[in-house]
Amino acid sequence: MIATLKGRQADDVSLKEVQDLVGVDAPRRDLLIEYLHLLNDANRGLHERHLVALAKVMNIPMAEVYEVATFYHHFEVIRDGDVAADLTIRVCYGLSCELAGESR
Repeated sequence: MIATLKGRQADDVSLKEVQDLVGVDAPRRDLLIEYLHLLNDANRGLHERHLVALAKVMNIPMAEVYEVATFYHHFEVIRDGDVAADLTIRVCYGLSCELAGESR
């Protein structure tokens, strides 16, 4: 009997795109946020298919990648089939922006 992974499977195109950005030599778990930044910058957002591929490349659970990607407001997770926006405007309402006088 051949074992198969449960859940979404990474497609070959997404795997190649992720490997081209993060490299194929044992990606480091402590660099997950940096890898997400690379993907976000290259694709104007984080496509779900890339998150699945990144989890496979890094050999970590998809839930961990998704939790990190959705925790930070800097990242935009794009559902499969949706197109990334040409322009995204973010307004900071955080305490650090308020103290700097930049949240008005």
